[in-house]
Amino acid sequence: MNDEIEMIDSDTRKSMGSARLVKSNYQFYIHWNGLNIDFKRHEYVAGIRIIDENHLFIWAFTLEGEPINAWVLDADGDIKHSFHAGNAIAVVVINETRIWIGYGDEGIFGEGISTEALVCFSTEGTVRFRYNQEVRKAPVLHDCDVMCASTNGVWVISSIDARLVHVHMNGRIDSYPMPRHLLDCSSLTIDNGVAYVGNEEKIYRWPFKERRRAEVFQNETK
Repeated sequence: MNDEIEMIDSDTRKSMGSARLVKSNYQFYIHWNGLNIDFKRHEYVAGIRIIDENHLFIWAFTLEGEPINAWVLDADGDIKHSFHAGNAIAVVVINETRIWIGYGDEGIFGEGISTEALVCFSTEGTVRFRYNQEVRKAPVLHDCDVMCASTNGVWVISSIDARLVHVHMNGRIDSYPMPRHLLDCSSLTIDNGVAYVGNEEKIYRWPFKERRRAEVFQNETK
């Protein structure tokens, strides 16, 4: 590796350490808890997430319907599973229910599994949940690029319906009217009925379960 290293993505999970996906001299490498893994399975990969103490998830953003664009690696860098995870992957979060993927509008309004807007995969690549197919009267997700994991599902934002939506693995949803100035946000964290939303260089604290207004919690430029 030369000295020109580009950080592509990173992930940190409590008690599981941190993982970084970097690019150097047109080659991708994974740094994970002291290990350096050479990844040569794809000409461009976009993200990395820690699954558990022994496994990582790597994916490639694609619009071409490539047969393989997602990989599960073990701690030695060996590929345990690989599969097609949909086109235009916008965001990935992982919890005990496994790998949740949200798609950009190029995928949602395209073809294949990404038209479901939000999908949960097993580590083997089996589809466990499809949002558009399994949620009744679902708020519309037209660009699922912000997501936050919960214990048994994920939180997403329906900007068309102006709703914060909690999607449960069993297909049930809880949704809350969301302030319009927070809809086009870049980050989302949920903690005990309070949403922390990154928007326009500020982080807002919004106690949505108490139906209170959102207020600036932190200015990111400071």
